[in-house]
Amino acid sequence: MSATTHGGFRNRLTLILCVVLHAFTHAYAVMLVPLYLLMVANLHLTGVKRASLLVSLYALVYNIGQYATGILSDRFNRKLLLGAGLVVNALAITLIGLTRRYDLLLLWAIIAGVGGAIFHPAAGALVPALFPKAPGMAIGLLGIGSGLGFFFGPQFAGWRAQSAHWSSSWLQIAQWQKPCVELGVAGLIAALIFLLVAGEADVGPRHRKTVSAPLPSGMKFRAVTIGLILGCRDFGAVAGFSLAGIYLLRARHMDAEQAGAVLGLTMLLSVLTNPTMVWMTHEGRRLPALRIALILSGLVAAAVPWLSADWAIPILFAFQTCQLATFALSDAALLERFPAAARGRAYGLYLTIAGSMSAAGPWVMGAWTDALGERANFRSGYILPFAAVGVAICFATLAIPLVRKLDPVIPADPLIAPAAAG
Repeated sequence: MSATTHGGFRNRLTLILCVVLHAFTHAYAVMLVPLYLLMVANLHLTGVKRASLLVSLYALVYNIGQYATGILSDRFNRKLLLGAGLVVNALAITLIGLTRRYDLLLLWAIIAGVGGAIFHPAAGALVPALFPKAPGMAIGLLGIGSGLGFFFGPQFAGWRAQSAHWSSSWLQIAQWQKPCVELGVAGLIAALIFLLVAGEADVGPRHRKTVSAPLPSGMKFRAVTIGLILGCRDFGAVAGFSLAGIYLLRARHMDAEQAGAVLGLTMLLSVLTNPTMVWMTHEGRRLPALRIALILSGLVAAAVPWLSADWAIPILFAFQTCQLATFALSDAALLERFPAAARGRAYGLYLTIAGSMSAAGPWVMGAWTDALGERANFRSGYILPFAAVGVAICFATLAIPLVRKLDPVIPADPLIAPAAAG
């Protein structure tokens, strides 16, 4: 993959830093999952659904804001947007670690979602502009960040919730809150480095003029329709992650550190598979590969509660690897087809629809497993929830013909001028 000739090193450095921001964004989204039971006990909540509501609120605001931030990313400096987004996200996560009032925790989750909403539309517009000759491959490499975040977030949270020993008596910080403080501060440092070091694509005047025009109605309709159908995959993936956490904590009787380690490890292979799948599926092979990955992901999800404890980790490993690969493939396919002048808005609109559907996943699974009562302590109680996850993911294959009907893949966009070093 080659960057534009002007500022090539700066472009590659910016891509690496975007991967880091991507990792923080997804780490924040899932770090509370292995902490559900600790939160319920410490805050005296009435059920897991109250703890998982924080994750759902974060995801809902995160996704509702995608179209608005897509408009911003087509109009303004995307480097500044990305850095500011992580600052807001990280600061809110830090505040979650500093307060015990449940109503304030909900507020911080909402604010964290506002910050997180900036990343995908802005990065989805910036990264292909830096590498106009290979936009799909650049997005595949950007996908490494999702695997890193999903791996590190729950693993770090579970580990530090059990092992952090720094004194916090004057702030009354509970053990489950300490990883929020630590990872929040780390995100603030990463945002500062990004703002100081990263570059921005130099967008020519023709591109800026096209941004003032509204998004064509045909493109809006296609983005919304694809979002509604692929959103079933997004719901299944996010619901499946929370369900896996609850399953490990209750049916497999793991503590927060063990559950966090397992959830993190199940995401690790995607660090390699995401860019590899995108690299292997150029020249018309991307959408057939997406169909296969969706079907495999759905079938594996449905099989989770049928297998013995010895197979719990391998089957979750297979599920998370497959479903994360579907995101890398679908993102690359869409971003190659959306025109550069409207890429932020079209991608943001798609993400708003698909992601908003996914936001209900954690709360739905928390409420479902609360309703199971004592059955939630046995793997047989999870047969229907995991089957529902599998069906939702398989249903998303119906979006593939619609993606194929979008504009043909254009290897280099003439509206994007060579990327600047500054």
